[in-house]
Amino acid sequence: MTLRASPFAYVPGQSWVHRLSPVPKLAWLAAAVAFAFATYHPVPLLIVAGVGLALAVVSGVGRPALRVMAVLGPLAASIIVIQALAPVGCTGACTTAATVGPLRIGAEGLSRGISLVARILAMEMIAVDVLVTTHPSDLFAGLRRVRVPYAFAFMLAMTMQLVPVLQRELALVLDAQRARGLRASGVGAIVPALLPVFVTGFERIQRLAIGMEARGFGAGIERTSWRSVSFGSFDRALAATGLVAGVTGVAAGLAWWGPSSVPVIAMPPWLAVGVVVAAGAAFATLIGRALVAMARA
Repeated sequence: MTLRASPFAYVPGQSWVHRLSPVPKLAWLAAAVAFAFATYHPVPLLIVAGVGLALAVVSGVGRPALRVMAVLGPLAASIIVIQALAPVGCTGACTTAATVGPLRIGAEGLSRGISLVARILAMEMIAVDVLVTTHPSDLFAGLRRVRVPYAFAFMLAMTMQLVPVLQRELALVLDAQRARGLRASGVGAIVPALLPVFVTGFERIQRLAIGMEARGFGAGIERTSWRSVSFGSFDRALAATGLVAGVTGVAAGLAWWGPSSVPVIAMPPWLAVGVVVAAGAAFATLIGRALVAMARA
């Protein structure tokens, strides 16, 4: 069985986004995350998400971006269902968008759920652009350029490298189990393989820790790196522009698109019911698959 590559794994390429220094990428990622946390109005958030998707397509990583959207889809679905059915998002009497038996779908809650989903999309699209177009070693070198502590930068870079390694280990274990007669598929096949993958993962981490200790990791001396990243005048200007854009975006979000700016989206009852039912079905499907996998384990 061959698993797909991790949607957050580095994708080699020659686009201008790939060639860009990691420092301005991190600056613009921080700006996007700060803006998303300060903004509640879905329109500017969806614009940021659209820009991130456009960058992914231009840099040739559109498929990983879409895969991330599919992976986080159940989370977005659960947010919409909970917000729509719970009495949130309104200060006074909530407006009823539709009723389904004893359940009441609140217009304010449904609008707040769409706003939160737009926030997740905005952050994940920019994050995917940065992660899949930046080599982990370049990311580490870029973090050190901006004076991030060595230990933190190292752990972040190693985490990005361990994800695809563990995924390859999972593929090997699944192939071995299928060769021995395993007939399960999907989640039911992955659950029995998790234990050996975790065991090999812990052994790998232990060997890594021993190797790091043997090489003096944490000895408190200045470290050097054989891999260097560019950080010229253009990169400095672009990083500074990203920081300014982040501060401006946060100020605009707090002033114009704060919590009270979420518009109440007027939907006909059938559309409101359709949105909630579709979101609930997506989330219920994920929960159902997990329960079936646990029962088969």
